[in-house]
Amino acid sequence: MKIFYPLAKRFIAGHDFDSARPKIRKLLDEGYEVSIDYLGELSTNVSDCEKATSQYLKIVSHYWSGKIDISIKPSQLGLLINPVISYQNLNKIAKAAKKFGHTIRLDMEDSRVTSMTINQALSLNKKYGNVGVAIQANLHRTKKDLKILMDNNVSVRLVKGAYKESEDIAYQGELDIGANFFHYAATLYSNKTNNPAIATHDEELLEDIEDLLPDPKYFDYEMLYGIRRDLQKSLLQKQYRVRIYIPFGEQWLPYTLRRLKEWKNLKFVIKNIFYEIFR
Repeated sequence: MKIFYPLAKRFIAGHDFDSARPKIRKLLDEGYEVSIDYLGELSTNVSDCEKATSQYLKIVSHYWSGKIDISIKPSQLGLLINPVISYQNLNKIAKAAKKFGHTIRLDMEDSRVTSMTINQALSLNKKYGNVGVAIQANLHRTKKDLKILMDNNVSVRLVKGAYKESEDIAYQGELDIGANFFHYAATLYSNKTNNPAIATHDEELLEDIEDLLPDPKYFDYEMLYGIRRDLQKSLLQKQYRVRIYIPFGEQWLPYTLRRLKEWKNLKFVIKNIFYEIFR
């Protein structure tokens, strides 16, 4: 499967932390904020959970002199083995991150773990004040979840939702999902929520937010490493806060294949590389 690595290198900062650090430093020096993701999910044994926890603790301590954000999939730390295991591991990371002034964002996975992920974010943020969570605009339940998170001052990263879910729990059409996304962005803005982030490469949505909300600079704008670097640069030049989601790790192949396995994802990658090169 090494045939995929040249393509993967565009979207993966490195196969380990040592190889990823120069790329992270370059982005920080250019004025971007970063959210670092150690690749891996759905751990099936405690040893893998401990390995991931140790890696995140190393990241936290390495950037002791500057603020970063860390993205974590709770299933990587044991959520589907036992929620107590993931909570204990997340607690270690959140406590260490608090010491150095870093923030943590729990990535949202498929609907099996939505409630558990939100509950762990609520509890940890109450303890440390530095833990947020991603919320998916495509899920029917998001309106209720968003209110709970806002009421508890939890930072939210708004995403469209990358997991395929059934129509009884999730909207399927792009127009519906886009409309929900804008509505939730406006809700986050109007309620003056805690450090909300908009995570999308959808230029129409970004233009709507810029044109229709009074102060679009209220948000952080999160984008994937290697995707639409032209758009990232454009937002940065307009003095928006732009945070790059930077994955690294030996699990680069599953990450790359997951992005390419569906035709619409392949079209998305090709289209955005084309835009970046020729616009």
